[in-house]
Amino acid sequence: MVLRSASWIAAFAPATVANVGPGYDVFGLALEEPGDVVSARLTDEPGVVRIASIEGDGGRLPRDADANTAGRAARAILDAAPEKAAEHGIELELIKGLPLCSGLGSSGASAAAAAFVALTLVTDGPVDARDALGAAIAAEAVAAGAPHADNVAPSLLGGFTIVRPDDPTRPARFEPTLPCRVVVVTPDHDVPTREARAALPASVPLADAVANVAAGATLVAGLITGDADLVRRGLADRLVEPHRAALIPGFADVKAAATDAGALGGSISGAGPSVFALVAEGTDDAAVAEAMVDAFARHGLEASAIRSPISGRGVRRR
Repeated sequence: MVLRSASWIAAFAPATVANVGPGYDVFGLALEEPGDVVSARLTDEPGVVRIASIEGDGGRLPRDADANTAGRAARAILDAAPEKAAEHGIELELIKGLPLCSGLGSSGASAAAAAFVALTLVTDGPVDARDALGAAIAAEAVAAGAPHADNVAPSLLGGFTIVRPDDPTRPARFEPTLPCRVVVVTPDHDVPTREARAALPASVPLADAVANVAAGATLVAGLITGDADLVRRGLADRLVEPHRAALIPGFADVKAAATDAGALGGSISGAGPSVFALVAEGTDDAAVAEAMVDAFARHGLEASAIRSPISGRGVRRR
């Protein structure tokens, strides 16, 4: 039963690009939009989390709260507030603005928005998005098979985030000084996160690991110092991209089309199939997007493009 006085509150969490080339499970960045919206209210059912409705998923997502990242995130927040859970439950409504299995952090955005809005319900006073991170990370295990933070951290906090696997609830965050935009092109093709993770080897050559460490450091240095050439050199991945490229028809041509059109570089967005490119100020990001969409079309796939800055804003009230 819903409390008579209970009112809905809503939060928006944006799409993200995870991995960002060499930073597998470590780097992530937030886009300005699109994203997911989760609304929530308290109920008179102690400890119960319920999903009342989901829009925009084509009926594909589970309505069972424990099998849905939004529901699982709200559950984690409620479990961490036993006094509130002894009296109340939480009811959720989810509006999906992100396609599923796209590499745009769809499950992470749902988890981030739900964790934040649930935390707002059970907290007296202002809410810090960082306090919702643990619940959102735990919820991501529903989609990925294991908890990870490279999508939920930027979706909650905005900017460019760096996650330590051994301490994921305390990511580093910065807003790049390099003026650039992100182009993300999503083909009409699913790559489930679990399938993308299964494509990766259990171990990698030391030389490739060293190369990725160097590339990741170079990329971060370029974004912080505003050096576009460092960013260009840092967008290189020898660990993940070679194994996941085969899951995305035309990937090599799409990546080449982006750089030929003037992008600094790019790679697979998250688990794919989306492909992202970073575009420096002064380069036509619309032309980069068009070239990437056309490249997918040459491989028989329709695709759509998003153009966005690296957003300093993460989750926010709606």
